[in-house]
Amino acid sequence: MLLLPDPPRYAMGRAPLAQVIIQVSFPVLARLQTLEGVAPLQDALSDLFPYMNRNKVQQVSMMVGPAGPAASASNESWVNEFTNDDGWTLSVTESSASLSVTGSDYPGLQGIEETFEQVCVALTQAARVQRCDRIGTRYMNVVRTDRLGWSTWFRPEIVGLADPQITPPEHLLATITEARLRRPPTGAFAWAVDRPVEGITRYGVVPAGSVIAGVPPRPLDSPSLVLDIDMFIAAPQKFVPKTLSEQFYELHAEIEKIFYWAVTDAGRGEFELSVRGEEGE
Repeated sequence: MLLLPDPPRYAMGRAPLAQVIIQVSFPVLARLQTLEGVAPLQDALSDLFPYMNRNKVQQVSMMVGPAGPAASASNESWVNEFTNDDGWTLSVTESSASLSVTGSDYPGLQGIEETFEQVCVALTQAARVQRCDRIGTRYMNVVRTDRLGWSTWFRPEIVGLADPQITPPEHLLATITEARLRRPPTGAFAWAVDRPVEGITRYGVVPAGSVIAGVPPRPLDSPSLVLDIDMFIAAPQKFVPKTLSEQFYELHAEIEKIFYWAVTDAGRGEFELSVRGEEGE
């Protein structure tokens, strides 16, 4: 996707990770809007996610034509939210499932891959999901900009005008850059001959009180640099848990490549980044 070398295998002792989300979308299953319909899924997930809440959300749609906005339509839908005591959340609607974990509870690549595959198995067997229309992976990193030296932890391309040597912090309101990327569907996505693998990378500084649109949303209590990397493919395929797990791994590899490039040597020291296989590892 980017002309960057593949990074070495690495781990971080103090990663700036705020949240990870993996989402799959599928054709509408009306049964997931009722308690009776979602009960088999709750039973299948009871060991992973022992708690469930149901939240009603209002959805509003508006059509705009040559004569201007048409009358808006609204409807209510349910979000089934499964949680546990380990920082995980699984939000299931009639057409999507979003698995998320906080950065402080992140279990590593293997841990999240295994949990995601177990969720997919439950969706297949208990909710009878048969097709995946979209799979996406999103890693959100947050660094407080009231910490000394934060601007040296990332490349100048990421810090930009937020560098305090360019713009005094008290003069900066916010700065966000968005890059939209795409590449041919190779590797685990080679079957999707006419659909690209896509990515959206957002980075910049936001003020205190800003909210990261995660699952659930996360407010920020201080001005922060945000590095938000989202990789996905929108292409219909059979809902096969093992295959989806392999695709998550490939999307993660793209995200890992961008993050490794974005962090400087000073940042690798700050985040306690170590290459696996080094002496003592």
